[in-house]
Amino acid sequence: MRVLWVNPVGTPRDDEMMAETLAAAARPGTRGTVVSYAPGTVPEHLEFDAFEAMAVPQLVRTACHERENFDVMVIGCFYDTALEAAREVSGEMIVTGPCTAALSFAGALAGRFSVLAGTSKSAAHIRPRITGYGAAGQLASIRTLGQLPPEMRADPALTEGRIRTEARAAVEEDGAEAIALGCTLEIEAALRLGDTLGVPVIDAVRAPLGHAEMLAHGKASFGWLPGRAGAAAAPPAAEIAGALAPPDIANRVDF
Repeated sequence: MRVLWVNPVGTPRDDEMMAETLAAAARPGTRGTVVSYAPGTVPEHLEFDAFEAMAVPQLVRTACHERENFDVMVIGCFYDTALEAAREVSGEMIVTGPCTAALSFAGALAGRFSVLAGTSKSAAHIRPRITGYGAAGQLASIRTLGQLPPEMRADPALTEGRIRTEARAAVEEDGAEAIALGCTLEIEAALRLGDTLGVPVIDAVRAPLGHAEMLAHGKASFGWLPGRAGAAAAPPAAEIAGALAPPDIANRVDF
């Protein structure tokens, strides 16, 4: 199976690390590519609504132009940025993201879960996503680490300490039975944590990879392809061809 992981940012800084993490977690037979966009075309993180809006066209164009090359595309941001729009133009390529993947695993592993977001801004953005996915009833809390993505990257040890503190509080005070990490750049801290918290800690990198592999298996074995009826209907092919230029992908790392 072939997985496209899109770092929806204008820097290749995390591509190698992400590819190494995905390679270590992937099933035998899974191959993939991590991509990111040219500097200046997208900000270096998507914490703010304005930054996220800049990434949407690139993600839609990526889904359209890479759909013949991969079985599944993963949007590498817990916001699941442009998920629905990318799905419209993805053809037979399935599109998923960290939030929908984490909720799938959390729902299978626990009755109630908490999300550890970076800041109050990202927490406010994530909550409607969870509600839209129908999981608000299982959400124990959204707690914040007080860190922007670049700060998580700069000091994984500090991030790990804050995750430990907030995760324990989520379990002891909020009744969480699982923890979902609400940013892909919490992955280094997650790898350091292991299983030391006593509840499942579902990170935003391995969860969507596992979800992508499951979806690719369903596609290959059972013929489960993206639906194209009703709200999932795709734009006319002629209009797509004329409107969506190739994305500004500047870096590719295979895993």
